[in-house]
Amino acid sequence: MNFNLKKTAIYQAIKWEKFFSVVRICKILAWFLCWVALAGFVFNYFHIIKSALNEKMLLFLLSMFFALALLFTNAHLFFEKKLKNPRLKFSLNQALNHPDEFNWAGFLDFASAKAYLKGLKKAKKSPQGSLKSFILLSILQSHSLDIYFVFQRGEIKLKEFIKAILQQTQIIEENASNNLEKIIIQAAKNAQEHTREKITCGDLLVAFAFADNFTENFLIEKDTRKEDIQSLVQWYYKIKQKQKKLSEWWSYENLLTKGSLGKDFSAGYAITLQRFSEDLTEKISRNILREVIGHQEEVKQIERVLEREEVKNVLLVGEPGTGRSSIVEALTQKAFLGKSLPAINYKRFIKFDVSALVNQAQSAEEAEFLLEKCFSEAVKARNIILVINDFHNYVSPNPQPGMMNISGIMSRYLALNSFQVIAITTFEGFHNTIEPNSAFSNFFEKVQVQEISEQETLLLLEQYVPFFEHKYQKEISFRALKEILKLSSRYFAQTPFPQKAIRLLDEAMVYLRMYTKDKVLRDYHIQKIVTQKTKIPIEALGQQEKRLLLNLEELIHNRLINQEEAVYEMASALRRARAQVNIRTGPIGSFLFLGPTGVGKTEAAKTLSEIYFGSEQNMIRFDMSEFQTTEDIKRLIGTTKETGLLTNAVKEKPFCLLLLDELEKAHFNILNLFLQILDEGWVTDGLGRKVDFKNTIIIATSNAAAEIIMEDIKLGRTLAQTKEHVFNFIFQQRLLKPEFINRFDGVILFKPLGKQELLQIAGLMLSKLAKNLLDKGVKFEITSELKQKIVELSYSPSFGAREMRRVIQDKVENSLAKALLLGELKRGNMVCVNVEDFSLKIK
Repeated sequence: MNFNLKKTAIYQAIKWEKFFSVVRICKILAWFLCWVALAGFVFNYFHIIKSALNEKMLLFLLSMFFALALLFTNAHLFFEKKLKNPRLKFSLNQALNHPDEFNWAGFLDFASAKAYLKGLKKAKKSPQGSLKSFILLSILQSHSLDIYFVFQRGEIKLKEFIKAILQQTQIIEENASNNLEKIIIQAAKNAQEHTREKITCGDLLVAFAFADNFTENFLIEKDTRKEDIQSLVQWYYKIKQKQKKLSEWWSYENLLTKGSLGKDFSAGYAITLQRFSEDLTEKISRNILREVIGHQEEVKQIERVLEREEVKNVLLVGEPGTGRSSIVEALTQKAFLGKSLPAINYKRFIKFDVSALVNQAQSAEEAEFLLEKCFSEAVKARNIILVINDFHNYVSPNPQPGMMNISGIMSRYLALNSFQVIAITTFEGFHNTIEPNSAFSNFFEKVQVQEISEQETLLLLEQYVPFFEHKYQKEISFRALKEILKLSSRYFAQTPFPQKAIRLLDEAMVYLRMYTKDKVLRDYHIQKIVTQKTKIPIEALGQQEKRLLLNLEELIHNRLINQEEAVYEMASALRRARAQVNIRTGPIGSFLFLGPTGVGKTEAAKTLSEIYFGSEQNMIRFDMSEFQTTEDIKRLIGTTKETGLLTNAVKEKPFCLLLLDELEKAHFNILNLFLQILDEGWVTDGLGRKVDFKNTIIIATSNAAAEIIMEDIKLGRTLAQTKEHVFNFIFQQRLLKPEFINRFDGVILFKPLGKQELLQIAGLMLSKLAKNLLDKGVKFEITSELKQKIVELSYSPSFGAREMRRVIQDKVENSLAKALLLGELKRGNMVCVNVEDFSLKIK
């Protein structure tokens, strides 16, 4: 690589820096003396203070100091604008295409060239260490604002990094020169990617993060990704670029904010329309430098529709929070600056509030008259594009109170070339209200809005940071923004980006100001808020919770007797989910429980729901025998007119255990629906909306091959042999397909319960009863004879423990209830049951 700093123009600027630092001091001194001379002249002229110097002498000194101030100022500006920023004869793109033909040192900016030169001098003085390490050290010690911004916002301790590098400089590194070449090339690529002409200190830092193992390892230790450094550097330069644009008052964009005298004359009169509308063009002109993030494709689609000759009205379809209004603002900004298509440039975008018109009208006839007048004014103006939000509310054949159906009046105007509308609606509003009226909907071209990506949302959050910091007087760390993205994506899947991220940031800032004394919003604040909102433990694992997770099997066994395999599989799934090591894209965990009736399959699901989701109430249960036809798919996922049982339940309770009883009885097409859910963790409902299942645990139960399981257990076959036997039966009978079963994290066989296990289950059920009585002040004595009697009355190899609950209800609970109601059983009593006739013995 050709890299010679001494043969560059920037090297001359470094050489002249000391001289011009003296010039800068002289400039300050000259301006100070100039103001002193001016003050003396003014005071002497008006006889405020008598001076020994006459007016001519003061005027001479003022002129001399003013001339010197101008001289030194121009010299300083020459250094800052010319010498420190020499023009490049070639671009970075040319250098990257032909790396051997250029002197790469010439592409460094002043700060990075100066840091390189300092690193070079340090390397020459030190017998050990590589040039690369000394250059990195010089970059960090350069006091460059971009470096300070990265470490301050990224919550990385700069002093620790410097200390680590100083230790590294004591080690002789092999192939250091080759590594340095990679770093320079990487820095150039980063600068070019972000449209910078020169390589900055920030670009070099990014290059070290990507191409230097030592820097990468240090960042990993500090829980920072190299991509984070790149994002932070780019964030800083976006702020700097915006500040530069704001300071250039003479620029076209800034001059446009001042308005013009001819605006009202060229815009046309729309007096009535103005009463019920907001001028988006006027609004956008006050913040013309705002960058609109994402949705570039949607903006282009709208431009193409508005530009053409026929069907030139847009129906913008998307869920609230996806950025529909931002798309309109982006188009308004382009039209205001004259950067859109010719037919759109310099047109006014007017947000028409139909509900305001209806509310102000005294009657339906007056509302129709005002509507006609507004539309007529828009046509006569010839440069207005109307924007109507919640369009479905105003074209319904059965409008709600406070609404009106404008489709009849609007249809007459939509055919005119001089009348254009951007109507905003939801998927539900489109399918239920607009689409059925084909004669009216044909006037519009549908443009579908998708939510922006996580990376685009991060850029948008960075835009909001100054606003929130000013509003709440607190700082926001970059880690907090990243945590907002991660957790809102995972736990608020039903709400789209960017709305959910902005709302979480706003809520976090309120929490920080109201409930803490912290000055900076950090990632653990976000974790705490999301934990409170979802009731799911997200914060860092404490010692007590670690012990709980490591001993989950014992905890589950407190409620679930025997079934070792089921207990182990469920405990493993919980540990994976809580430690966040899942690599799957589907639910937290998914299991297929196979076994006879009454062996604990449902009880296992309830136990898991209580332990992980906090309550049995967070279990959603479906009897799949009720979904045996293809028409039942609509019942599960809904249609354009009705919500689905499954999709709506998961939307309302996204953190749940989903229990699918008797799965094998469902129609095959319904099983295919769950195949996608198990594989990808989401499904599309009847309105085309994505419903997320990634925060659910899915358990399917089946009694298929129950007799085979019981027979194999009697014959003493191993669990593996029984499983193979069961699978063969299921596949032969075509109850479930192999590809469907393979989607489950675990297929678990529940063994039939023997009398010993049933005795333990009887003990658990009676213990629950004893706990309920203790709340009433009554002690209930559980005897071994009572447990044996209950097992004797309820035991059935075919039904397991299912009959046991009924026996306890009939023989024990009924007697206790009567005794309590008759007043025979009172607070402070102890009671036990006589197993001969189930009479009560009260002590």
